Amino acid sequence: MNKSYKTREQLLDELEELRSRVREAEETLRAIVSGEVDGLVVSTAEGDRVFTLSGADLPYRVMVETMNEGAVTLASDGTILFCNQRFADIVKGSLEKVIGSSIYRYISSTDLQLFKALFERGLKGNSKGELTLQTGGDNPASVLLSISALEHTDMPGAVCMVVTDLTEQKRNEEILAEEKLTTQILHQASEIFVLCDPQGLIIRASQSTDRLFGRSPIFQPFDQAFHLIYPDGTPFVLLSAMTDKILQRVEVTFKHGKNEFLAFLLSANLLITHKGVLGIIVVIIDITLRKRAEQALQNAYDEMDLRVKERTEELFSVNQQLLLEIEDRKQAANSLREALRIIEQLKDQLHEENIYLKKEINLIYSHKDIVGNSEAISTVLKQVEQVGLTDSTVLILGETGTGKELIAHAIHNLSDRKDRIIIKVNCAALPPTLIESELFGHEKGAFTGALSKQIGRFELADASTILLDEIDSLPPELQAKLLRVLESGEFERLGSPRTVKVNVRIITASNRDLARLVSEGGFREDLYYRLNIFQITIPPLRERREDILPLVWSFVQEFGKRMGKRIESIRKMDIEALQAYPWPGNVRELRNVTERAMIVTIGPVLHFDVPKITRSAANQSGTLEEVEKRRIIEALNTTKGRVSGKDGAAEILGINPKTLESRMQRLGIQRNKKMPDISGES
Repeated sequence: MNKSYKTREQLLDELEELRSRVREAEETLRAIVSGEVDGLVVSTAEGDRVFTLSGADLPYRVMVETMNEGAVTLASDGTILFCNQRFADIVKGSLEKVIGSSIYRYISSTDLQLFKALFERGLKGNSKGELTLQTGGDNPASVLLSISALEHTDMPGAVCMVVTDLTEQKRNEEILAEEKLTTQILHQASEIFVLCDPQGLIIRASQSTDRLFGRSPIFQPFDQAFHLIYPDGTPFVLLSAMTDKILQRVEVTFKHGKNEFLAFLLSANLLITHKGVLGIIVVIIDITLRKRAEQALQNAYDEMDLRVKERTEELFSVNQQLLLEIEDRKQAANSLREALRIIEQLKDQLHEENIYLKKEINLIYSHKDIVGNSEAISTVLKQVEQVGLTDSTVLILGETGTGKELIAHAIHNLSDRKDRIIIKVNCAALPPTLIESELFGHEKGAFTGALSKQIGRFELADASTILLDEIDSLPPELQAKLLRVLESGEFERLGSPRTVKVNVRIITASNRDLARLVSEGGFREDLYYRLNIFQITIPPLRERREDILPLVWSFVQEFGKRMGKRIESIRKMDIEALQAYPWPGNVRELRNVTERAMIVTIGPVLHFDVPKITRSAANQSGTLEEVEKRRIIEALNTTKGRVSGKDGAAEILGINPKTLESRMQRLGIQRNKKMPDISGES
C-alpha cells in the first residue's frame, strides 16, 4: 500500500508486527545460546568449519532459516561463520558470498566504533544497539543488533547476532510524524481546510471548520454543510464548479447565524494520483473584515465625492463673482497702463543716450560661461553638443583669447566623465626639460632633483579628460609618446620600466595652423590625423560683433559684484567704438578693457577707453600666425620690450608671461629690442 494513504491503525499494526519479530529473534538467540541447536557447517576461505551446539532439534534449525530477522554467527575476528537467508537479503548479497566474509565490510566508518563496543559488550553478556549496514544496493539499511556470546563451543570469542531490519519501522515513524504535523497544522490554521471524497462528502476538516459551525461537519455533503452562494445570489455547487480541476480565489458568501453573512475566498483542486481522483481539497479564507473595510472606504469616497461636487459648485459661484471683479479691475488697470505708457514715453525721451539699457539686452548663456547669440557661436555650441556625449578626441583651433579652454570645459561637462575634474596642461608654459615629467610622471631618482615619485597629468586624468593647450609647442620626441597614448592608452613614467595604462579623453587646442606646421615638418603628420578626429574652430571676436555687447554686460555683472558697483547703462558712443574695434586679443582683451572701464567709472553710466584702431590692427589680412606676430610686436613696442609685470606685454595680451616668451621664441621675436614699425605708417 502506498505510504501516503496508510491509516494510523495500519501503521500501528505494522509496528506491533515488527516488535513480535524482535521477540522471536530474541527467542532464537536464547535457543542458540542455551544449546538447543545441534550444529552449523560454515564454508570459509580455509575450508569448511564445524560449529557444534548441544541439545538441538530440527524445529529450531527450521526456525532460524525461516525467521524474519537475520541470524549471524561471528568469529572473534568478525568472520561470518553462519547466517540465514534473511541476513543475506538485508545486506542485498547472496548467501554463499556473505558466509565467510567479514562483518566489517557491512559496517560504515561512522558506525565502526559503535559496532566494536557492542561486540565487546556482547562477549560479556548481551548488548543491543541501532546502526546502519552498508548493502549491495543504493540505500543503506537501518537495523537493530542484538549480540550475545556463544558458550559451550570450541571457538573462544564467537558471538551470535540477531539483525532486525528497521527500514519499514523508520518509514512508518516518518509517516506518523508527517500525519501528526499535518493534523497540527490543520488544528492551528486560521483558514478553513476541508478534504472531500470524489462525491463531495467531507472526510477531513480543520478545527477552524468546527469553530465556524460549532460542530464537526465530517460525513456531510459539502454543499449541504456550507450552503454557499455567489455574490449575485446563485448557489455555489462544488462538483459543478470543479469542471477545470481547479478553482482559484472564487468569492462566495456564507450565511452565519440568522442575520450575519460572511465573505469567503474559496480555492479548490482535485487530489489526483495514478489511481485516479482520490478527493477534493478545499481552502476557504475569511475576507469579511476586508470587504467591510472596502465598503467603508467606498462609502467614505462617495461621501467625499458628494462634498467635492458641492464645494465645486460653491467655488464656481465664487469664481463667477471674481471674474466680474477682475473685469472691473482690468478696466481700471487699462486706464492706469495708458497713463504709465505716457510717463514711460516721456522718460525715454529724457534718456535717448541709454537706448542700449542693460535690461533690454538678452544675455544668452550657453554652457554656463559661454556668452553669445551669434550664428557663429551657435554653430560652435552645436558642434560641442555633437561631440560632447562621445569619447572622441577633439582639436580646438582659434586665435588667442577666443575661449578655447571654455569650449573644452563645455565638452567635458557634457560627457560621462563630468563627475571628475578636467586636467589642463599648457604645453607652451612648461620648460622642454620638464614637460615629459609633468605629462607622464617620474620615479624617484629618475633625474637630478627627482627626490620622490611624481604622478603625471595623464595618470591624474584617468577616467577623466585632459586638455593639452598650445599642442603645437610639444617637442617632437614627446609627440611620439603622445601618439602611443592616443593609440593604446599606455606609457611609462620616467625611470620606470612598468607600463601604465589609462582611460583618458584627450582634447587639444592651438592658435596656430597645425596643417601648415605638418607640411613644414614642424608637427608629426600621424599625430595630427589622430588629434584631428573632430575639429572645432572658434571664430575671432571681430567675426561675431553681435556678441560684443552681451559679453560686455556679462563682464560688468562679474566685476560689479566684485567691486560693489552698479552700472545701469553704457554710452552709445562707447558701444559704437566697442563694435568697431577689431579686437586682436579677442574676448580676453575685451574682458581686460571692460575691467579697466569698471575701475575708472564713477556713477551708473559705464565709460570705455577703447584702444585706437591702428592701420595694422585694421588690416587683418594674412595667416593666423602673422596676425599673432603683429599683435605681439605692437604690445612689446607699447611696453618698450617689457614682457611680464604690471602693464607688461603679457598683461596687455591677457596671456601667461611664460606662454608669451614661448611664442616669441617660436615666431622669432627678440626681446628687449625696439621692434620695427609693422603698421605701415611713416
